[in-house]
Amino acid sequence: MEILRDFGKRVKELRLKAGITQESLAIRAELDRSYVGAIERGVKNLSLLNIEKLANALDVDLPYLFEHESFAPRSSILRKELKKPLENRFLCNIDKDEQVIAWRVAGPLNEQDVKEISKKIKSLAMLLRKGEIKLLIDNRSMMIDGQPFVFAPEVYDVWEELQEWLCPYIDQVVVLCNSTFMRNQLDRLAKRSGIGCFSKHIYSEDVEKSNAKALEFLGITESRILLKPTADAEKGSYVSV
Repeated sequence: MEILRDFGKRVKELRLKAGITQESLAIRAELDRSYVGAIERGVKNLSLLNIEKLANALDVDLPYLFEHESFAPRSSILRKELKKPLENRFLCNIDKDEQVIAWRVAGPLNEQDVKEISKKIKSLAMLLRKGEIKLLIDNRSMMIDGQPFVFAPEVYDVWEELQEWLCPYIDQVVVLCNSTFMRNQLDRLAKRSGIGCFSKHIYSEDVEKSNAKALEFLGITESRILLKPTADAEKGSYVSV
């Protein structure tokens, strides 16, 4: 049936986008690997309960399973980008006057990268006033050949731990997303970590409009992170990790 083939293709797309294997997806969904393989081939008629299991395993809401969004598959290009120095893929800035920690992800990050970043963010948080910190995060540069990519599940696990740790320290959080998929995943992540009530995730193809919304939400007028300076031109303004 065409609907089964289309659904199987969608599951495979999201699995590849998340950078996980069929076996990993099956374990997360508590399903047999061969069953997941049959779903992706479009030859398995599955129940609503198993559709929900797949959505949770992919960390997306049910409606998103039936949306269509182009993306960059994980490839040799991403692996090549991971070999670049971390300071070329992650830019961080602290504003003690505004109590803002801002960062931009400018390339793929692996689990070890994010663990290192997490340590630095925690140390920066200790320099600001507890309960008054504002986080401004720009993930819109996570693109390959004009298509977005998202973090792998193990990377999201580290982000979740960081969010839980930061919860008592932060007042507001805004994240600029590169896709509906990322916004959906971050909405779910924020609910799990406890920051959902004071965080906002923005996705729009209008860059300036997104910038304006982010600044307004945080009650600030500007951020060097949003100006997209080159790493070389603004080397002195960023915190190295």
